[in-house]
Amino acid sequence: MFIGWTQHLKGEDKERFKQSVLGSKHVLDRLKTLIENEEDAIDQTERDPKAYDNPSWAYKQAYKNGMRHGLSIIKQFVDLDKQKKEDKIDR
Repeated sequence: MFIGWTQHLKGEDKERFKQSVLGSKHVLDRLKTLIENEEDAIDQTERDPKAYDNPSWAYKQAYKNGMRHGLSIIKQFVDLDKQKKEDKIDR
């Protein structure tokens, strides 16, 4: 589990919160799926040749890259299966 989930807590509160997060795995897995759907939607827009006909294409691409990065960070937070040890998220 990512340490950020519990680093603000001590003792019993920390363990109780940790169990609450682990008990929410089903919800977090669904959120991860929704995030992946958003990433797929971004990928789909990049496959459309019309996307490159716009003079502002580079700005739109930068925006999509930023969105993709933000979604990947959030996905790391909610993916409890990949959080076997309490490590900080790579950025």
